[in-house]
Amino acid sequence: MKCDANNQGLQMFDTNTEETEKEWFNIEKGKLSDLNQLFQIYVNGKADLEANEIYQWTSNYPTRSIIKSDLKKGVLFVLKNSKDIVGAINISEEQEPEYKTINWEFENSKVLVIHRLVIDPNYQGKGYAKKLMDFAEKFANENNYSSIRLDAYSQNKRVVEFYKKRNYIIRGSVNFPEREYPFHCMEKEL
Repeated sequence: MKCDANNQGLQMFDTNTEETEKEWFNIEKGKLSDLNQLFQIYVNGKADLEANEIYQWTSNYPTRSIIKSDLKKGVLFVLKNSKDIVGAINISEEQEPEYKTINWEFENSKVLVIHRLVIDPNYQGKGYAKKLMDFAEKFANENNYSSIRLDAYSQNKRVVEFYKKRNYIIRGSVNFPEREYPFHCMEKEL
């Protein structure tokens, strides 16, 4: 996996903000020392979803142990500004067993899968999810993946539209335990 020449991440400067000073961003592999802060961001994200009557995450997902495992495997990337972790994204080749029921377009090729994209509710609505997705798509292109797969909770209309605008196509739906509604399985050709 490579992110940049030193495999450290991607630095971005946003000059389109209303503030006069540049905002500094860095995307890098998360570290075990980030675990407490990251897990709190997921807890806060779940609470924010539920406040909007979106019940895509449960008390059993995502858990602290899942986030810790992502960090140990080196597949959880974090977006940081000059002072805080703003969000995170899992970028790996791991597919949920439920994905086997989907008629994917790019079945016999190198596929990247995105899981657990989260933005701290204090930073939502500022383009940070776009920055993480741009990073993931750039990573996929640089590492010769043919497509990206992900799933999005069907009741999270804003997220489903976000992915559709990025040219992800719904290939089918799956159900996960403890969720009332299905998740759309989406794919994008690179």
